[in-house]
Parts: sequence; structure tokens; C-alpha cells
Amino acid sequence: MAPHKIIIDTDPGVDDVLAILLALSSPEVEVALITAVYGNTHAPMTFDNLLKMYYNLGLEFAAHPESRKRFPLVSSDNKTLVAIGEDGPIGGEKHVATYFHGPDGLSNISETHPEFTPPPSKPEDEHEFVKFTSRKGWEAILDVLRAEPEGTVSVVALGPLTNVAWAAREDPETFKRVAEVVWMGGALDVPGNTSPVAEFNCFADPYAFAFLLDEVKKGAFRLVFAPLDITSPHMIPFSDLLHPALIGEDATGVAPPTPLQAFATSFLRRVRGLQAKFGLPDAMEMHDPVAVWYAIANRGRSDLASGWAVKGRAFSVERNGEITRGMCVVDRRGTGETTGGTRTENEELKSSGLNDESAEALKTEEKVESEGESSEPLPLAMVGTPGTPELRRLLLGRVFGTAV
Repeated sequence: MAPHKIIIDTDPGVDDVLAILLALSSPEVEVALITAVYGNTHAPMTFDNLLKMYYNLGLEFAAHPESRKRFPLVSSDNKTLVAIGEDGPIGGEKHVATYFHGPDGLSNISETHPEFTPPPSKPEDEHEFVKFTSRKGWEAILDVLRAEPEGTVSVVALGPLTNVAWAAREDPETFKRVAEVVWMGGALDVPGNTSPVAEFNCFADPYAFAFLLDEVKKGAFRLVFAPLDITSPHMIPFSDLLHPALIGEDATGVAPPTPLQAFATSFLRRVRGLQAKFGLPDAMEMHDPVAVWYAIANRGRSDLASGWAVKGRAFSVERNGEITRGMCVVDRRGTGETTGGTRTENEELKSSGLNDESAEALKTEEKVESEGESSEPLPLAMVGTPGTPELRRLLLGRVFGTAV
């Protein structure tokens, strides 16, 4: 079976790089296009980080020719198209996550580890693994969707949805040719990671997500997303990802680091330190890799592979709230769902409300209304995966050649 083509829209970003490498090492999919967007840092820098990734992948191939087998579709005969996308949101102020990912988006390795940066080049220079296009990111997305048969290309978005929203807004008929959009973003029933209520990709451009959400509800295309609810529990220990010889630990009996291991260690070491300061487990949350893993396993199909589960969720996106920007607002009235029980502990206020009979009638009425609304197409939240051990095995084995 021919690999399913995907477009990766991304803002590398430490976990983005791991996710892209997972896609490039997976024979089930072919990465037809990568578009850079602002997010973890500014768009020109996220684009540069793509080139850093490919440069170090080339070093891996040169030092260990057998590693090419792990990346069967990465070659000079099958170059991936790359484009620079938007450097700011559709609406509202621009925000970037350099506070976590560093000024360059990769833990500032541009300065601390310059050996991982490729020599300067010009756009017209020939590159071993990629083809450059002067088209805007969203234009390049539409170009690929036009060129391929309808329903055969998925968009996998790992950053703010700005490029994707531009494409869907500028040419909705062409965009409807997409097999599905897979996105890492949002937080439904858990706290946010950028604010108490918002996940970063949603926070960075809530206008883009709100627009796409409206299109999904009209039935324009299928959107499957991986919110923090499902991504945060998927953690791989830093001890699996960092080479001990490069972080001052005992490396007795361990093979020397390969170029790809050295590259990953260089930008993940700082992240490990930040996690420790936050009091978090000594493990990397696999946010973006989970979204790519879904795309690899399911390849645009509605009949999901074993172990995967999705659920339609009804919610709205707060676009410009003073303290709730990017919040996914779930209306739980009449659904029986609760996030904290009674809204007040004041017994007098409790007793001054509806009597039990009236409250039950209202609850039933709201439930019927809610069920009626659910007949419209909804975005599909990932609620089940084959589990963290399987993701660990897949990522470490395919990307780094480490058997676990």
C-alpha cells in the first residue's frame, strides 16, 4: 500500500522536532510538505529549525549509513517541499513560547551548540533533502491539496492554526479536499499549560481555531485534535532521550552518541532542567508526537486502528478574554458532567434556588437540547491511544534506532 501523504504545519519547538522525525521515519506516511508557522518562536526561526533538523539527519546518515533504512522516504530523489508561513495570528496580539523553548525555539542551541547549525545558504541553493518554495505557507498547503486526489492528503498541525485557517478561509472549496485535519491543541477537562485555562497553540491564535471550529460544525471537513487531556499523560523519561555521555552521567557500556542523539540531547537538556524547576516528573510530555502518531496509525481513515478512540466534543473558543484567551469553553449544563460539584457552599443560597422537581425538569430539557445539538458535526477529541509504552517503543526505535 502506498504511504498516505501528509502536510505538517509546525512551529519547531523541541517536541515538534521529535514529532517530525517520527513522521519522517514512518513508512506509513509520506511528508509531502512542511510549512513553518510562528508559535514556539518566530516563523523565520522555526523555519531555520527545520533546516537544522535536516542538517543533523544528514550527519546521521553520513556517520551511520545503515540509519537511512530508518528514514526510507528521506532522500535526494524524494525531497520534501518546505515553506515559510505566517508570523502572527489572524487576530489579537502575537505571543510566542520562547520562555519555554528558548529564543531560537530549540533551547537556544544556535548559540550554545553552533555545531548543530548548517552553514549559511541561499534559498536558491540546492538542498539534499528539501525543496524550497517562495509560496506562502497557506498557499503551498492549497497547492498540494489541488495536485493530489481528493481525500488523500491529511494536514497535521503541531502549532497555532494560523496557516491552516488562512488556507481554509482563502479557498474553502480546495481545502475541503483534505482527508482530515489532525491538530495538537486545546484543553477541555484539564488545566492549560500557558494560562490556567488555555493550551499554548490555542492561546496563540484562538481566532484561527474558532474559525476552523465553525467550518467543522458546518461539515466542511473533519478535525481530530489531541488536547492536553490526552497528550500530557504520554511521557517518555528523559533518560531515554538524553545520551548519558553528554550530560555527565555514567555511560559505561553505552555506545557513543550518534549525531541525531547528540542533536536531541542538546535541546532537551534545558527542557529537563525547566521541568525539574516546575516540580514535574523527569520525563518529556509527548504533545506533538501523539498527534503525529495518530496520523501514522490512522492515515485519514474514519475506521480507527486498534487502541485508538475519539469523541465528538461541543465547545466554544474564547478569543479575547482578559484572563481566558484560548480557553475551550465546554457547556456542561444539563449533561450530568461536573468539574467541582455545587457552585456555592452557602446553604442559604443552595436552598433559595429551584426546587428538586423544577431543577430536574430543567435538566431534562437542557439534556434534550444538548443531544439535539450533537447531531451537527463536531470536532473529534482523541480520548484513547494504544498507550505510552507503545509510543515509547515506536519513537525510540524509529527515530533513534533504540530497541526497548
